[in-house]
Amino acid sequence: MKLKHCLSTIAIVAAGSLVGLAPAHADGPKYVAMGDSYAAGVKISNIVDQACSRSDRNYAHLFAAARGYTLTDVTCGGATTDSVTSTQLSAVTSDTALVTLGVGGNDIGFTDIVTDCVKAGTIGTGSGTGSAVLQNLGTGIASGSAELLLGCKNKYDASMPTRLSQTTAKLAKLISDIKTRAPQARVVLVGYPHILPDNAALCAGRQPLLPGDVDWARDTVIGGLNTMLRTQPGTEYFSTYEIYNGHDVCEAIPDRWVNGTSVDNGEGAQFHPNQYGHAATAQKMIATL
Repeated sequence: MKLKHCLSTIAIVAAGSLVGLAPAHADGPKYVAMGDSYAAGVKISNIVDQACSRSDRNYAHLFAAARGYTLTDVTCGGATTDSVTSTQLSAVTSDTALVTLGVGGNDIGFTDIVTDCVKAGTIGTGSGTGSAVLQNLGTGIASGSAELLLGCKNKYDASMPTRLSQTTAKLAKLISDIKTRAPQARVVLVGYPHILPDNAALCAGRQPLLPGDVDWARDTVIGGLNTMLRTQPGTEYFSTYEIYNGHDVCEAIPDRWVNGTSVDNGEGAQFHPNQYGHAATAQKMIATL
């Protein structure tokens, strides 16, 4: 095992223990955590809201316990900017001191993109390792196979600027609504992690993904979402991207902080952070926010 992995694991265990050791902070500053499955910690025990698959070991819970915030966590798997506005925004009140928001992936069709990238990789590499994610997402390899022979980039690249532009407009309105409800709150937009490696060749034999799709999804999809979040006026941007360097879906299993087509290192959903990723994110939040 690499030394950096050993040291990171020690830090993660320490972060995870904060939940059990920290006292309740019923009178601490109010913190509202909002967002989608990447913020909710889906399928990481303990799940405290079954409908949203929200974990009490997501980064919001770990950070709030360590820093003495009174947390209202309304993050939810599958959330879009529209559903955050309709079901989560009401948690923000005039006395809210801190809001974290991580959203946008579902607006641009992230699940469909992941499914088709895996499907294209399964077809293109002749690998059967993508069958699990396709089965769990309710789709078949044969469906749309001809269209995907050239990869998921071929299917989605032309529409991505429009998808991101439309999502940006919705996000700007959501941020405005947050500020109206809590004028004094610190609003922090949480970026998406380094899901895919800088060197696409690392995925060979580990994930059924075509190299061109890896580069495109990393730079255009994840990069586009993070640029959108980073450039919103009147907010702060918290980057999780660097935290996951060397811990993406194509790393060796013990080093993965985000799951691939199967969950091999800890818990969590496919192509989502596991408990190690959330703990590492919380550690950075504790140190920097």
